[in-house]
Amino acid sequence: MSEIQEKANYCLSCPKPRCESGCPTTNHIRDFIHDIKLDHLEDAAHTLYSVNPFPEFTSRLCDTARQCRGNCVRGIRGEPVHINFIERYISDHVKRDDDVKESNGRKIAIVGAGISSLACARSLALDGYRVEIFEKEEKIGGAIYTGIPAYRFDKVHLENLYKEMLSIGVIFHFGVTVGKDVTIDNLLFRFDRVLVAIGAQVENTFGLEAEEGCVAGLSLLYDLNVLGKKAEYKKKYKKAVVWGGGNVAMDCARSLIRIMDDVSIIYRRGLKEMPAAVDEIESAQKEGVKILFLNNIKELKKDDKGKVTGVKAVKMELGEPDESGRASFHEVENSEYELDVDLVVPAIGQKVDLEFIKPGLAKGSDGHKLNQDRLYFSGDCFLGPKTVAHCIKDGKDVALEIMSSFSA
Repeated sequence: MSEIQEKANYCLSCPKPRCESGCPTTNHIRDFIHDIKLDHLEDAAHTLYSVNPFPEFTSRLCDTARQCRGNCVRGIRGEPVHINFIERYISDHVKRDDDVKESNGRKIAIVGAGISSLACARSLALDGYRVEIFEKEEKIGGAIYTGIPAYRFDKVHLENLYKEMLSIGVIFHFGVTVGKDVTIDNLLFRFDRVLVAIGAQVENTFGLEAEEGCVAGLSLLYDLNVLGKKAEYKKKYKKAVVWGGGNVAMDCARSLIRIMDDVSIIYRRGLKEMPAAVDEIESAQKEGVKILFLNNIKELKKDDKGKVTGVKAVKMELGEPDESGRASFHEVENSEYELDVDLVVPAIGQKVDLEFIKPGLAKGSDGHKLNQDRLYFSGDCFLGPKTVAHCIKDGKDVALEIMSSFSA
């Protein structure tokens, strides 16, 4: 019996699979695992791809400890089923069935080439729509390309998907910034529908600014992953602190610990409340990143040239749950202290700004529609910062809305 079948046979095939309720893409997990039990790999792939078109991404990037595996019945008294490994095996061994329908003559423009855009584009292209994607970077992937380090995700999967998208007729325009190089109104003139999927691109810093030594999380990852500035950062900085507790904070800290010896994360709550993927937290700690739970940054320390020399921090304690469901927090009286660092990385979330695309753009009154006719939005700029799985589902959802709009 193969190793993958052994993993599949461990699954109980629950009548009401809890793993599926924990999956943002609503994967038919029980069914594709059942197909693997029967050694029906092609059937398993058909079941998987019919719901989740990009399992090579979800199986490697999802926080499975909180999603599918975190809800597995087997995990109540032991090890949960290795759903992500089974999903990865299927995607690595069976290609997607890209059966493209005859052209229907309709044209769709998509702004941004992130994972939500790609999921939408694939659905539309297979259904006979002409899809053109306008992307400011030189490659597809959005935050996966610009923000996720290569040690965590092999970008060859993006290259493979790019070639596949070309093969089903999707057209890409790289190095084009919509709102600057081309306007939304121009796209609306040339295309039947336009989808804006630009992510949540505005970083929160809560007033932390400096002439040197303060770099927001996504900007840091862009410097390291796209611009290749590892040597410059290694030469310039010796001791860093990352402010935040999400996956971006983990990516920043784990990237920095590879180029300097002293990296800490400051997080205002405890481990239980930390939103980053469990595996990423554990990996960061194993690699030498220090995590200062129940601490918070109040302000930067700077020299007379505006260069960071440290932070003023404070101890925190938890209180009753807040609107997010996590424990609230407040400062411990007389607990302020100073931490000497030369690089501070705020990684405390992003927000959406549609103004630079076109002034006055805002959410419409129905579904994924914006407040202008024939204009839609999806992914992080619709949902707020979410996981790759959420964005895949959202891309498929908006594709259905766009297709339905032609028969409305």
